[in-house]
Amino acid sequence: MGFEDGDSYDDISKWSPDTVAEWFRENGYHDFQMLVKTPPGVNGARLLTLAEEDLQSPPFSMTDGSEIDHLLICIESLRKEQLRRCMQKLENQGVGNGVASNGHSGHINGYRHSYDANGSENHFVSVKMPLISGDNESSSFNSSESLLSQGVDHYPVEKIKTLVSLIYLFLGFIVAVGMLQVVHERVPSMEEDPPLPDIAFDLVPKRIEWAFDVCEINGMILVGLTVLMLFFHKHRFIVVRRIFFILGTLYIYRAMTMYVTTLPVPGLHFRCAPKVHGKISTMVYRAVMLLCGGGLSVTGSHHLCGDYLFSGHTVILVIMYMFIEEYTPRRFWLLHWVSWILAVTGIICILLAHDHYTIDIVVAYLIATRLFWTYHTMACTLSLKTSTKSNFLSGVWWFPIFKYFEGNVWGGGKLPRKYEWPLPWPRRLKHVTIRRSPIKGV
Repeated sequence: MGFEDGDSYDDISKWSPDTVAEWFRENGYHDFQMLVKTPPGVNGARLLTLAEEDLQSPPFSMTDGSEIDHLLICIESLRKEQLRRCMQKLENQGVGNGVASNGHSGHINGYRHSYDANGSENHFVSVKMPLISGDNESSSFNSSESLLSQGVDHYPVEKIKTLVSLIYLFLGFIVAVGMLQVVHERVPSMEEDPPLPDIAFDLVPKRIEWAFDVCEINGMILVGLTVLMLFFHKHRFIVVRRIFFILGTLYIYRAMTMYVTTLPVPGLHFRCAPKVHGKISTMVYRAVMLLCGGGLSVTGSHHLCGDYLFSGHTVILVIMYMFIEEYTPRRFWLLHWVSWILAVTGIICILLAHDHYTIDIVVAYLIATRLFWTYHTMACTLSLKTSTKSNFLSGVWWFPIFKYFEGNVWGGGKLPRKYEWPLPWPRRLKHVTIRRSPIKGV
């Protein structure tokens, strides 16, 4: 059933509970179909006036903020469609721009009113416009004008931007790998500068040789789980852009920190490749091999020293876990715990293998988590997507890049955890959409 065409659906406020139930089904809220039809029921007029407090109360009893925000977006889009149809009806009756000849319009107590030439209120457009995500009354309608206008996708695919984010990630990796070639030439020999004192080495003085392999295997498992999550996520391109941007930025930060402070090797077991004393061809060859091997020791591509502050392995473990936890349903608690255990075990194994100092791990955790939280806070908040005097986060150097990637993505809440079959075959799975339960918030 479509709700954009057909005379029987011109006035949304006159929808029956059955029609409202069908609208909920088309928007992915299957669990609400019976609720809205149960007496006294929810008709079209009631649907148009639903606000956040209504969704948190029976019969909806929604508890998850991101689900509430998503449903409010759908409802506000419906309100705009009702207003558009009203304006069209008024124009057909000889009224322009929603104001009759010798008439006027107003916006009182959160309601948009229209009056005819005799001063009588036209209740057809008297629809309450509840505020969403803390917006004030003056900005709520304006934001809906730009982001919730007719035909606008709240979560656009934007494949070109995704390609740009991939290029950004690749450039960040190249910068980090290229800087490692320079840092490797500066690393002091073990005879000149032995490993620095470290609390982890004091607790576990004897290195566990296989521990670092466990760390890298855990990292590959987490990357695989993240790729699997992206494969089924309905808004996979948006999530991919966020992953690529955050990792690319972290690689750039890592290139800076390893260059400004070159630490001695953390263990006598290191067998650093010979220094080439500025021979460009050898440095380029090593960089290409490192890129092809993904910077992993298990692939045999990493024989350079100096990339200690901060730990790239810790970054991957932490970021992959955070994306899995953020973009999968809460009812996947077993997946969250397994991912957390893999990440924590991998970090511990880095220290057991004596392949990084503890400060490398701490700095990596702090930078990775703060960048993740900052980016997602800005992405989920409309007011933080514009550069204003009160938005101090707009002062970060990557704000223009962030605005480019997130400018067309709705910032009224978290990205919906919605899943679909992404392939054109088999056809019976193509139109199956799965989402977590709006009632339980999981």
